[in-house]
Amino acid sequence: MPKIELHCHLEGAFTLDFLLSRIHKYEPESEIRDLETLRKQFVFGDFDHFIRSWVWKNRYFRTAEDFRDSTYLVIESLARQNVIALEAFFSPWDFDAWGPGAEAIIEATLEGKEAAEKDFGIPVNLIADLVRNHGHEKAEDKLKQLAPYKGRICGIGLGGDETHFPAFRFEDVFRLARSQGFHTVAHAGETEGPYSIWDAVSRLNVERIGHGITAIQNRELMKILRDRQIPLEICPTSNLKTQVVKSAREHPVKIFYDEGLLITINSDDPTMFNQTLTEEFQFICREYGFQADDLDRLTHYALKASFFTPDIKTKLQKTIENDWDNLT
Repeated sequence: MPKIELHCHLEGAFTLDFLLSRIHKYEPESEIRDLETLRKQFVFGDFDHFIRSWVWKNRYFRTAEDFRDSTYLVIESLARQNVIALEAFFSPWDFDAWGPGAEAIIEATLEGKEAAEKDFGIPVNLIADLVRNHGHEKAEDKLKQLAPYKGRICGIGLGGDETHFPAFRFEDVFRLARSQGFHTVAHAGETEGPYSIWDAVSRLNVERIGHGITAIQNRELMKILRDRQIPLEICPTSNLKTQVVKSAREHPVKIFYDEGLLITINSDDPTMFNQTLTEEFQFICREYGFQADDLDRLTHYALKASFFTPDIKTKLQKTIENDWDNLT
């Protein structure tokens, strides 16, 4: 089936082969000698453990070429799953200790992305994640670094620690980003309660919410999300692997869908969670009873929620229709 991915972090979607090659290059004495041992690095006890693993693997991205090549390989791997369009987060400021600098990372990521678009025919939008943990004090400086790339980077996002870096502190930079024509999205309601989602909606005025699963705890908030059709980027396996949801039975994805919220299905950090987007759709069919018509509808939800231009959306619509016709 055709798929559109809206919530995927390039830094969490690297191929294992590529990361293993970088480990051998930069730390030839490492005890990680094979893919099986490497996979064990990405078994998480909780969300904090996930963050520690995220920081650990960042040390193996050190040159501009690393970022360019990894970006290209990520898009290639998605193309093999018939992902027909991608909106991906990237965090060029996450690599200060090891990387070549934010500007070089941005340039290299764009180079890899644009080469992959040409080779695989997939339109790709990049969203620069300002990352809560870096602090609101530095956020406007980051936005200034993005200004020369307006048009090649479509928006800004806000990932990271919801608990200690609440969304309202970033209100000014999100207002400024909107005035400059950037799209806006924020992770919210992943590890914190409904208030975090409400802050992202009312204070940051975001166009989409990453995760948003704790909206299930507040019926009024769910009604607002439904009535305004504010898209939620749902990542079921991610929520289970980081244990912010304890079991598949407790995940609200089916309730959201049944109650008319505009949800999309995404892989988040597919390599770190050992789950492709294709497997994500298989999972919701197996666990929650989604059928082919539901999957078709979810793909159209993703198209509607995306930041692609009208002409690209028209082309994607035709691709979706043709692919589903061939399946049925």
